[in-house]
Amino acid sequence: MKRFNIYPIESVDELAHPEFSNSITLDSPALSVMTDFKYHEPLVAGSSDRAADIEQSMLRSHVRMKLVVNDQHQFVGIVSLDDLNAQEMLKRVTKGMSRDDLSAADFMRHKNTLRALDYHELRQATVRDLVQTLKDNEHQHYLVVDRKEHKIRGVISASDLARKLHLDININSRSSFVNVYSALHPEPALH
Repeated sequence: MKRFNIYPIESVDELAHPEFSNSITLDSPALSVMTDFKYHEPLVAGSSDRAADIEQSMLRSHVRMKLVVNDQHQFVGIVSLDDLNAQEMLKRVTKGMSRDDLSAADFMRHKNTLRALDYHELRQATVRDLVQTLKDNEHQHYLVVDRKEHKIRGVISASDLARKLHLDININSRSSFVNVYSALHPEPALH
C-alpha cells in the first residue's frame, strides 16, 4: 500500500478555480443544461419498488424525479416526489390499498403520456430557445430523447436550469419552467 505525506497548509491562502468558465447564459448551448445519461448514471426506480422507499430515497438524495423501469430494465415511466406526496398516498389507502403495497407503478406517469425534447434539435439550440419553448410549461423535468437511437439521452430539470442561470427562485418550492421564464421576464409593477 502506498503511503502519502501529510503537509501543513498555513502558507496556503488561495483557492483554485476552473480554468474555463462554467457560467451558463441564455446564449449558451441548450445541451449545457441537460443531464446527459451518457456521462451521468440515470436515477431509476423499479416499477415494483415500494413507493414509500422511493420517496425516502429521493428525499435523502435531494432528487425530485426518477425514471421507472420494469423487471427487464426497460423504461416505463417517471415518478416524481410530488407524485409520491402524503395526500396521493392517502387517496390510495382510503380506496383500500395497503400503504406497504403501494409501488412506483401505482404513482408513475406512464411513458405513453409523456412528451420529450429531441436531442438532435437541442444540439442546434440555445438556452434561450429552450426557455422560450418551455415558458408555459408547469412541469419540473423534461426528458431528452435520441430518436435516432431510440434511447432516453438525458433530462432537463427546471431547478437545475434556474441554478445554472443564477436565478432567484426558491429551490425548496416546486420549480417549473414557468417559474424560470417568469424569473427571466418579470412583469413590470403596476402603479
